[in-house]
Amino acid sequence: MAKPIPEIGEPADTPVLVGSVVKITDGDTITVQLSSGPISVRFHSIDAPERDRPWGPEATALLASRLAGQVVDLEVVEQDRYERLVAVVYLNDENINAWLVQQGHAWAYRAYLQDPQYCAWGGVARTSARGLWALPRGERHAPWEWRSVKRGGPQPFSDFTDETVANCVAAMPRSGRKGGVGAPVAKPAPISSPPPGVCHIKGNISDSGRIYHVPGSPAYERTKIDEVKGERWFCSEVEARAAGWRAPRG
Repeated sequence: MAKPIPEIGEPADTPVLVGSVVKITDGDTITVQLSSGPISVRFHSIDAPERDRPWGPEATALLASRLAGQVVDLEVVEQDRYERLVAVVYLNDENINAWLVQQGHAWAYRAYLQDPQYCAWGGVARTSARGLWALPRGERHAPWEWRSVKRGGPQPFSDFTDETVANCVAAMPRSGRKGGVGAPVAKPAPISSPPPGVCHIKGNISDSGRIYHVPGSPAYERTKIDEVKGERWFCSEVEARAAGWRAPRG
C-alpha cells in the first residue's frame, strides 16, 4: 500500500509525490506532471524489455492502458544519473511495479532489488508463462544483458527459463536485502492473498484439474492459492478460461 503523504512539517521516511502521467516512454519509464513541472520516472526494482525488443511494445502498451492520464503516487527511492526519479509507482493503492512483474511485462531487476518478493512474483510469472515468459526461449533476453551486448559486452545471453526464486534472491545486492548488510534473507512466502486491485477469482489446481472459483461460490472461502504451485488469481472468468481453467462442475 502506498505510504501516506506526510503533513507539512512532519518528517517523511520516503518522499511521496503526486502527479499525472502525461507520457509512457516504455515499459518501465513514464513522465509525470508534478506541481513543479514534468519529471521522468524510472520504475524501481524492475526492468522491462526495450521497445524494439520482443515484448517491449506489448509492455509499453499495457502500461499505457493502466496509467495514461492517471493520477499516481510516487514513492521516491533516488534520482539516477540521467536525472530521472527512481520510484515505486502507485495507482490508488496498487503497486504498479509489482503488477508489471506479476503479469510478466517486466523482469525483477535483481541488481537493484531491495525486496525479495519481486523474485517470487517473477518466478510465478515465469512458471505460469505470463507475458514475456510465453515467448520462445530465444526471445526472452534479460534487458540488462541486451544493453550490455549493445555496448559490446559478452555474449551469449543467459537462459533464465529454469531460473529459481532462490537464485534471484542470491543475486540481489547484499546491502539491498531487508535486514541490512549481510543479513539473512527469508525465503519468500507463497502468495495466498489476492494481488492489489480487483483480481479476486481463485485459480486452483487439484486432482480434478485447473478450476476457478468466483467470490460467493461454495468452495471459494476454503480454497487457498499457492502461486509457487502454479495457482493464480484472475480478474475475470474470461481471463481464467483463456488461461486453461474451468468453472466447477455441478
